[in-house]
Amino acid sequence: MTKTQEKRALSLTEGPVTGNIVLFALPLMLSNLFQQLYNSIDSAVVGTFAGDVSLAAVGSTAALINLMIGFFLGIATGTGVLYAMRFGAEDWPGLKRICDASIFLACAAGIGISVFGICFAPRLLRMMQMPENVLPEAILYLRIYLIGVVPNLLYNVSAGMIRAKGDSKRPLLYLGFSGLLNLVMDLLLVALLRWGAAGAAAATVLAQVLSCLLSVGHLMRLDPRYRFRPLQMRLERGALWDVIRISVPCGLQSAMFNIANLIVQMKINAFGSVAMAGVAAYSKLDGFIYMPLNALSLTASTFVGQNVGAGHLERVRRGIRICLLLSVGVGLVMSWSVIGLFRPAVSVFTREPDAVEFAREMMWFMAPFIICFVPSDILGGAMRGAGEATAVMLISAICICVFRVLWLTLALRVVYDIRTVYLCYAISWTLSSSVMTAYYLRFSQLKKYIRSH
Repeated sequence: MTKTQEKRALSLTEGPVTGNIVLFALPLMLSNLFQQLYNSIDSAVVGTFAGDVSLAAVGSTAALINLMIGFFLGIATGTGVLYAMRFGAEDWPGLKRICDASIFLACAAGIGISVFGICFAPRLLRMMQMPENVLPEAILYLRIYLIGVVPNLLYNVSAGMIRAKGDSKRPLLYLGFSGLLNLVMDLLLVALLRWGAAGAAAATVLAQVLSCLLSVGHLMRLDPRYRFRPLQMRLERGALWDVIRISVPCGLQSAMFNIANLIVQMKINAFGSVAMAGVAAYSKLDGFIYMPLNALSLTASTFVGQNVGAGHLERVRRGIRICLLLSVGVGLVMSWSVIGLFRPAVSVFTREPDAVEFAREMMWFMAPFIICFVPSDILGGAMRGAGEATAVMLISAICICVFRVLWLTLALRVVYDIRTVYLCYAISWTLSSSVMTAYYLRFSQLKKYIRSH
């Protein structure tokens, strides 16, 4: 296959719009589901072989972990947007510069997060009001997990670049291999050796190292015009600034989401370890609903980025519409599948009757309403793909993050019930989608650009 044929085979700028979107989104959906699956494997094995306290330790640290690394995962998002634009415009030197800058930022950020988190893990978890019976295992789990931050960020950045050029299949294969390793090591370290939450963390780190090696290795085998060469990295100020310019709003959006989720987790912690275990169990199921929708949001970003770079604006219009329709359909199928399969699915994580009841209540407050978030997710992804990351960040920050903090601060004073916590999700999703849609129709530069051509 020639270089030109390779590029055409991976390009989203030509061919049938619906077919291209589906072919690109399906492996990405499966990749996200694999990601959620091997995250869930930790909880399932821990809940089965180590008990609800260990399950609470694993589940309740997720919000803090996401807060610590979420901002820097914006590097992956920003890189994907820029890479897609350069790829659509056939700017091969630009691709190389973006790759070098992003790899450098991922390594620097990962080292900083690991050192900080390992040193301050006890203090950070106590700030979350972690119950004393959960705290020792949570500290150990967090410290081991943070050893894998550098490979985690490197995988996300390199996989983002691979997808941005239209190849969503290889990241799926890499996650499949790492997920299999994660399962084997979970069974060995947790089920057989009884290492508890620490074994789950060690299994996750090993899986992240494997996925990192596979994805970075692929970047080193790309077309010679833009392949990654570690010994020839050049950090150019312009490329670094471009990545930061797009990445910082994406990172801030992720960080604010995670701050809000951290506050939610703190409120849940106040209801005790059984509530924590139930919420941790349902959160794993909820991930299976959201991950396919997130895949379509990333598809929208990549599709818009490539076609804006190539100047194919009619395809942009049609692509956004198709992503919206697909997201509604997928959201309905996944949410009602989780509802229908709740009993056998939740039993994989916990069989404690009270914990199961907490999970069931959370499901009814969240699963039927996930499609309320579709317009925010898809339109936000599309505008981010065109470079409007700051506007998307502000809308999400105000309508989801700030709203949830205010809701938890005020509403729990009136009705102190865990269902008051659950309610903030559906309301914030609806608010965010309403404002995102209004902004897109009235003020978005992407919408104005499409209308003017």
